[in-house]
Amino acid sequence: MTRSRILPTAALVCAALAALTACSDSGTETAAAPQSPAAAAVSASAAPADANATGDKSLCSAVNTAGSTMKSDITSAIDAKGDVDTAKARTALTEFHTAVTRALVVTGDTDVAHAARAVADEIDKAAKADDPIATAADADFETLSESLTTACKSAGVEINF
Repeated sequence: MTRSRILPTAALVCAALAALTACSDSGTETAAAPQSPAAAAVSASAAPADANATGDKSLCSAVNTAGSTMKSDITSAIDAKGDVDTAKARTALTEFHTAVTRALVVTGDTDVAHAARAVADEIDKAAKADDPIATAADADFETLSESLTTACKSAGVEINF
């Protein structure tokens, strides 16, 4: 018999919705002017930082996309009585973890990567638990969300996580 899990489910969905509302790259690209040799040398030394910034922006976007899918899938796992299909919830959480882990492969050792990994690790723990929804509701997603939001903002990406 499946027990009603409206409160833990609502808490998880609210946390996920609040956490993954939006991810946008607020920066705009402009045409590059010709560079002097000195400017080209400075640009070349900045390349690793630029690669990390690009990777961070991509990671923020991937987390947002995976989070939206997870929210939708968890919402779909709730039946008319408010009961949660544990297998569907577990699958949604596992898919989020997998998507974020894949996105982490192309990022450097950055604050965004650390924050995204922390969120993904908590989701993974919940997915492996006997009661994934209750475990996810008990996790410290608020603190993790704030860390990820701050890291993405520092990378030039506004998110509501």
